[in-house]
Amino acid sequence: MFRNMLPLILVILAASNSGSSQVVLSGPQRCKLRIIVTTDRQEPIKEANVELMDAVGLSSAMSTKITDSDGQVDFNTWTGLHRVRVYGVQIHEYAGDFEIAPRESSHLERITVRPKLAPMASLAPGKVIATVRLKIPPRAEKEYQTGSKSLQKQDWQEAGKHFEAAIALYRDYDLAYNGLGVAHMNQGNVEAARQAFQKAIERNKTYAAAERNLARILIAEHNYQDADALLKVSLATEPLNAWALTHAAYAELQLRKFSEAMGHARKAHDVPHQGLASVHIVAARALEATHQPEEALAEYRRYLEEDSNGRDAARAREAVARLSSSASPKPPTTPTPLRPPK
Repeated sequence: MFRNMLPLILVILAASNSGSSQVVLSGPQRCKLRIIVTTDRQEPIKEANVELMDAVGLSSAMSTKITDSDGQVDFNTWTGLHRVRVYGVQIHEYAGDFEIAPRESSHLERITVRPKLAPMASLAPGKVIATVRLKIPPRAEKEYQTGSKSLQKQDWQEAGKHFEAAIALYRDYDLAYNGLGVAHMNQGNVEAARQAFQKAIERNKTYAAAERNLARILIAEHNYQDADALLKVSLATEPLNAWALTHAAYAELQLRKFSEAMGHARKAHDVPHQGLASVHIVAARALEATHQPEEALAEYRRYLEEDSNGRDAARAREAVARLSSSASPKPPTTPTPLRPPK
């Protein structure tokens, strides 16, 4: 049951000889609350609605605020139990609760939310939204949202049905084509996924998420030339996407475009790239290939700092030992093939 009342604390003191008793009420105290909304990669979510629900005694208060560019909102509230709801066009809805301790005068609460497949709020300020997204019929939107929920539950078949229904209602639904591609990919139907991603891109030439998804297929097929070209197109729309930067660098390393690989890797270094520590391995390999051992050594060490137990940890430790022990270290004559980043 939804708890909407902060408990009062009753302290009953011992009765006097006359049998009387004294009840002292100690209620909730005022508190400043800051809520920060981010993705699991610590990317702030701006323009999200944060609805805070709390009550004192028998009364209740509800307020909703919108996060700023740092994903933050501030409330003046009370200590005790709170319920919170976070929602917006770019994220999947979150609902939960937290408690502010009785003696806290200020409290910081961090909430992690999941972005939707193609968050429109991530578009740069002033950038025009694709025309195809301004014409989505309500019934098609409803099918798409239902498909997205099934996707979260990893019910790939059910998700695909709803995305197909959305497309049947609106043939230019780029978001639904991308969702359909994701559903097909997770069912092992690569060709159907490829076609879905391509249709999404045909309908929206600036759909970076669909371009990344198609590039993922191309990299798995070792088609590094086309993957690199597609990722560069996606980066023109979303230049700070760590996944695209990392995988563009990887593709360019395979193509022996070492200067380009190092350029994209360095850009990835400068943005949050949790889960993509392998970009340092890519940079190190490119630096070794261009006879920059000291810089390569630093990249291997950065990888170990970020992911000491990662799948490339053994490779990194071997490289650190090799580059540290030689006055003029050289790359191994038969380097272990580098696996693509995750």
